[in-house]
Amino acid sequence: MFSVQIHKNNICMRTNSFSKVKNGIFFYLILFFFNSANCSRIDDDSNNQNETDILGFELLNDLKGHWIGSNETAFGTFDWFAFDFRPISPSHLHSIYEGASLQNIITSIFVADFEGEQRIMARNGGWLGPQYRATYFVLDRAERNEGANFYRLVDAVGGEDRAFIEFRFEGDTLFFDAYKDNSGSLDKPIHHMGFRGINANPDFANAATTLFNFPQKVSEVNFENAFNNLVDSDSALFLEESADPFPKSQHGHVSDLKINIARDKSIQDESLLLYISAAPIVDNNGQVLFDNLDTKVIRTISVNSQEEFYLTTYLHPGNYFITAFSDRDGNFFPSPGDVTNVSKAIQVTPEGLLEMGIQIDFAL
Repeated sequence: MFSVQIHKNNICMRTNSFSKVKNGIFFYLILFFFNSANCSRIDDDSNNQNETDILGFELLNDLKGHWIGSNETAFGTFDWFAFDFRPISPSHLHSIYEGASLQNIITSIFVADFEGEQRIMARNGGWLGPQYRATYFVLDRAERNEGANFYRLVDAVGGEDRAFIEFRFEGDTLFFDAYKDNSGSLDKPIHHMGFRGINANPDFANAATTLFNFPQKVSEVNFENAFNNLVDSDSALFLEESADPFPKSQHGHVSDLKINIARDKSIQDESLLLYISAAPIVDNNGQVLFDNLDTKVIRTISVNSQEEFYLTTYLHPGNYFITAFSDRDGNFFPSPGDVTNVSKAIQVTPEGLLEMGIQIDFAL
């Protein structure tokens, strides 16, 4: 099954162009879970047929980039949301939302061997507090028309009766919708998420696209006989990381970054908002760069008052700026009365654990 949940410490941003976002409460997008057994990354190109048509293969190109828009969910409307989809292999597109420690959700699209052929599949999963969850989906419909492309992926075991997701591209707009069986009895799935946005920064994916000559018709993973002994016989759902057929350890070209946080005494017992962005949010003069806040942020994270560091995961290689602040007025951006830091630059290299420190002592 998949679920959508509210987490009170997760943060959505808002500037003058953002409308109300309730207390930084965010939700865990279309939680598509995954399973285990007999599955591995494919290194033998003899199994991959580059000349063979793969249904919906064009989705890998259509979806890459940094999409910014709004989300309508079963738990309310959020007027700012982003997907940062970048290649992490010749045939794998990856995005993550991180809300707080042990509160993240990944969504990735890739080529896999499944049911005797190469298929486009999706993995969605992560941590909800102490619970590890993941699901796999397989593409079953693809329609390409002038100015409008449509793709659907269904639960790899339960099919459309269990859950499905849809990507629709109309002009420069992406519509990303998720549906799930709300009762677990294979009733007709109901709508749980509807994202609408534009590709604000397609160039974010350029370096990886060139590096991998992305996309290629090579299988990222083998899922033959992968979905046996399930915890739910009607869904490709997995609740233990050790059972995950395609865990984080098998994902290449992403890194972890440990951010050590030193607070000023005036905010020693306060929670912080931590933003990772592709451009600075606060400059050396203490000015908040609102255009960058609207268009260059890739992650918004809540750090509680007891946390002295935050470990961000699945981070694409690139140049970033780290900004944290005490959001005393609850407006989700640095403003007078908050304590922050001048946005600090970091270069993230592939497949490593990096470490940096920030000092939160700049009073606005």
